[in-house]
Amino acid sequence: FLLMRRPPRSTQSRSSAASDVYKRQEIQGLDLSHFRSTPRLSTYLYCVIAGAFKELEAKKLYRDIPMSLYCRESLYDLMKKDAEEIFEITRESMRFYEKYFHYQYPFSKYDQIFCPEFNVGAMEHPGAVTFNDLYVFREGVPLERRVRRANTISHELSHMWFGNLVTMKWWNDLWLNESFADYISHYCLAKVYPCLLYTSPSPRDS
Repeated sequence: FLLMRRPPRSTQSRSSAASDVYKRQEIQGLDLSHFRSTPRLSTYLYCVIAGAFKELEAKKLYRDIPMSLYCRESLYDLMKKDAEEIFEITRESMRFYEKYFHYQYPFSKYDQIFCPEFNVGAMEHPGAVTFNDLYVFREGVPLERRVRRANTISHELSHMWFGNLVTMKWWNDLWLNESFADYISHYCLAKVYPCLLYTSPSPRDS
């Protein structure tokens, strides 16, 4: 896919699998953004995300793969509190999957975008995963909810290999795509982040 988009200047735009915006033009008060062409993708995986999002870039990377979090500005401070936990789960899960699948992460960047009024928990767009912004916690939450978010992060990341790099031939095999992601995300977290899975709840979690 090749994308050109004309959002208002204050709008953030991200696209599946494309590493960056390689050219911008100003036309009649709008920024025309040219994204790099994606690898060949199934059409259901391609996406464009645009809106008044605020970005938080990861300072610590895995293999220099750019990683960012996005959310509404009103939720930014809340997202920032949990950002290092989210980035650490992402980095360590990516390291695990590369070793487990014997195949490097197949895309050029990894954005995680927390979207308002999203009608599902998350969606595994290549390199630009979207989440319901209820995963940006507004208050202290039980450990169970942090584990559920960690599992969703790892689940969606596993789809970069199983579902995105290799895609089922037709929808009647979708059950295999999702059930394997459910299994491997739990297995991954048990290996790379056991302190979250097996830690007794603290006062902050209760």
